[in-house]
Amino acid sequence: MALITRRIVHLLLGAVLLLPYVALGWLFASSAAGLGRAELLVLLAPAVAIGIGVAFVPGVRVLEIAAARTLLGVDLPDPDTDTWSARRRAAAWLVLNALLGGAVALLVLVAVPAAAAFVLAPWSSFPPLPTGAAAFWTPPVGLLLVAALVAALALVGAGVARFAPVLLGPSAAERMAAELARSRQAERALAQRNRLARELHDSVGHALTVTTLQAGAAARVLDSDPAFVARALDAIADAGRTALDELDHVLGLLRDGADDAPDRVPQPDLRDLDALLHSTRAAGVEITADVGGAPDVVPPAVSREAYRIVQEGLTNAARHAGSAPVRLRVAVDGDAVVLELANPLGAAGRAGGGRGITGMRERIAVLGGELTAGPGSGEWRVHARLPLAGSTA
Repeated sequence: MALITRRIVHLLLGAVLLLPYVALGWLFASSAAGLGRAELLVLLAPAVAIGIGVAFVPGVRVLEIAAARTLLGVDLPDPDTDTWSARRRAAAWLVLNALLGGAVALLVLVAVPAAAAFVLAPWSSFPPLPTGAAAFWTPPVGLLLVAALVAALALVGAGVARFAPVLLGPSAAERMAAELARSRQAERALAQRNRLARELHDSVGHALTVTTLQAGAAARVLDSDPAFVARALDAIADAGRTALDELDHVLGLLRDGADDAPDRVPQPDLRDLDALLHSTRAAGVEITADVGGAPDVVPPAVSREAYRIVQEGLTNAARHAGSAPVRLRVAVDGDAVVLELANPLGAAGRAGGGRGITGMRERIAVLGGELTAGPGSGEWRVHARLPLAGSTA
């Protein structure tokens, strides 16, 4: 019942909107006889322009949407764009409300006094209705008239509420903009999940691989080489601390939920390559490294991704080829960083692939670079080229 009442109020507000136009029309009609044609045109033209222009004011649609939500109970989104198409539909809604409001007000002004006359006819004289005992039937008719009026107003209000989304709902441009915003949001969420997966796979995966190799090597010489065991345990502890720092960083990104979230720990880049090579060598992997160029001239974003690619390449070599020797070349070649890794294929006939290579390709794609990875001449080879301008990608 409360919703029906609010919808009736919305219909009567249309009559309030129509009232100034009716008053203005009556004023011009009553003054037309005393004014010349030119004078009447001078007064009428700006009045008509103002009367029509009000319907196209940008804020009118916002007010109409607010009224439809509150009084009609229609769920309408906030307008995202302001186009002439939306203004025209808002103006049509205003005209519709005014005309319906005028009709409803006229109906109420006629029906309510008539219903009151029918109800009071047995006790008062309302010609041509009978009075006294002969008017026994008029009160029920009056009550039925009131019920019919309420039902009619409720029906009209429901029809207006169903039609509101057509004129006040999102335009084609607004629907397209909303769909585009949802697509971009989904794309950002997917990119964020992929980023977190890469960080976990590359950083924590490398630490676990080094830890596993060190533990295995220490177990084999536990009785014969205590010094090596001590070094291995120190390396395992260092790898664990690094993994905890990396995990804290990734969890911070996950908690903040944004790509531009502040880093909780400084992220490694090419300047930390020596430490990466040392920890991998300590795990028993023989590495021949040729590092050229100045890492400081590489933009931070490119330097971080290059470090992760080298890290993943070394992790794959240690995981799939054991202690087989690895050749690494890192060079700042003109406008790009070039990475090359090669190692003999392991016992399984491969030295990488799976999520690691997929993560490499994603990192390269973000920077607009190139990557080739696969077996050749008995080796697993990775060649990556990261443009320095990729930091703006």
